[in-house]
Amino acid sequence: MSHRHLTIPRRRFLATTLAAGVAPQLLLRAQSGSANDEITMGLIGCGGMGNGNMRNFLGIQGVRVVAVCDPDNRAAASAKDTVDKHYGNKDCKSFARHTDLLALPSLDTVIIATPDHCHAMVGIDAAEAGKDIYGEKPFTWGLAEGRKLADAVSRNKRVWQTGSWQRSGGEFRRFKALIENHTLGKLTRFECGTPSGMNIQHKMSKEEVEKQTGHPPEHLDWNTWCGPVKDCAYQPLLHPWDWRWHENFGGGQLLDWVGHHVDIALWTLGLEKTGPVKVEGSGEKGDHYFFNSYVKYAYQNTFADGRVIEVRSDFGGTKFTGENGWIHVDRGRLDASDRELLRNLPEGFDTKPPSHWQNFIHCVRSRATPVSHAEGAHRAASIGQLALVAMDTKQPVRWNPETESVIDNAEQAAHPRLGSRLAS
Repeated sequence: MSHRHLTIPRRRFLATTLAAGVAPQLLLRAQSGSANDEITMGLIGCGGMGNGNMRNFLGIQGVRVVAVCDPDNRAAASAKDTVDKHYGNKDCKSFARHTDLLALPSLDTVIIATPDHCHAMVGIDAAEAGKDIYGEKPFTWGLAEGRKLADAVSRNKRVWQTGSWQRSGGEFRRFKALIENHTLGKLTRFECGTPSGMNIQHKMSKEEVEKQTGHPPEHLDWNTWCGPVKDCAYQPLLHPWDWRWHENFGGGQLLDWVGHHVDIALWTLGLEKTGPVKVEGSGEKGDHYFFNSYVKYAYQNTFADGRVIEVRSDFGGTKFTGENGWIHVDRGRLDASDRELLRNLPEGFDTKPPSHWQNFIHCVRSRATPVSHAEGAHRAASIGQLALVAMDTKQPVRWNPETESVIDNAEQAAHPRLGSRLAS
């Protein structure tokens, strides 16, 4: 498969749409901000998260899903069926390649829920095509490609909302408000817990894998699924779920969850537009014959002001400790060393904010910045990417968060996680 189509040169894309007489209408539609305008949406990546996000948007008035895309035509057909049943027609379009979906002249927004290795490729193409984007976490597989994506979103003035939905969740918003209201006094410790292990769903013997390797099923366009990961023979273990446990495609639980509990810590502390100056830690990989992600880990992120955010796989959530005690937030749980601390919410705290998906649609109309913007998502993902480099090289990473470069370590600077596999 040729990879020349991986990104759409913006000038060529706009020239094509202008020749077709559609670009002016797109620009007027994007800038109008009228609450009466219907926002059209496409889904790229029709797996579990993609379908879940799409169903949330189907329930928002003024949003119409018009197209779906997946290199697995069974997944695409299932998503199209969901959309068609919702609207009572057969109008939803279906594609195997995201570039074909992005070429639709009437499309305003896209959901990107592909595997991690395609986030940057598809996201940049969508931004260059003038689409607003709801993109899943982690922001990208690699750090340099994350910077390329964040810059593409900014350069093209696109609205980006990351699927780090905890930022819109009640208990997490309360946690942030309590910390900002100086409930704990002087803060002394910052801990984040993200999951351990590998939740492998498709269990196969070595013999079964060897028999099927190199022979993708007819319903799957394997080369398109691989995207920027070149020269990879079909592996039945990877698709559709377990790719996340292989380092070429995902980053295990560590990278999968850094966009949740670690993101909450960065958001709360006002560190979402910078990065650590040192990352160090260690981890243990699983003993599976094919998958190679870390299953246990602990790492520390030191920032320029001396604050250290600890991340471990032996608990869950975000926990801050201060001179007045501690507060611990997790999904469905907000606890403290003294429950009275939880009463110290600032006056006027909004107890009924819009959902994460509603916030995105509001920002598409108003052109405001969503609660989980691209720069914050990139910085959260970079924490996990740097941790993987530190663990792989068994050395602390000394990092310049301004230039986003390794300091005085050529081995680490050449690590694939810090590079980009995208066509330049």
